[in-house]
Formats: sequence, structure tokens, C-alpha cells
Amino acid sequence: MAHPLKTYRESQKLSQQALADKLGVARMTIFRWETGAQKIDTSLLPEVSKKTGIPARDLRSDLVKELKKLVGDAQ
Repeated sequence: MAHPLKTYRESQKLSQQALADKLGVARMTIFRWETGAQKIDTSLLPEVSKKTGIPARDLRSDLVKELKKLVGDAQ
């Protein structure tokens, strides 16, 4: 399954460089995010989500799982 950022980029007909410019990161960062080699830093999630319209929970579903685990443990 393709990373939501790659799906977005392709649907908008953007190159990795064009998306990198839009998000203010390096092209290699986009490559790493799309391939899963690197996760989007939590400090960047709000801005990436805002600029792409992709919900943060879709960009970092691992955080949602971790939060559910923590909340479940607290109950």
C-alpha cells in the first residue's frame, strides 16, 4: 500500500521536489517519508497535514495505535 503522501503527490501531479518545496523540506525527506525509511516528525505533522489536507492520523497511524494503547492501559 502506498504512503498517503505519495498518493497525494501523484494525484496532484507533483514531483518529489515540488512537494518538498511546498512543505519546506528536502526532496530526500519526501523520498524517505514515502518509502517508510523515515517517519514524519511529530513537530511537522500539523503543517504537513494542513498543506496537503491529509489527516495526521493517516500520515502517522503508528501514533494513533500507540495512543490507543496508552489510553487503554490507563482505563
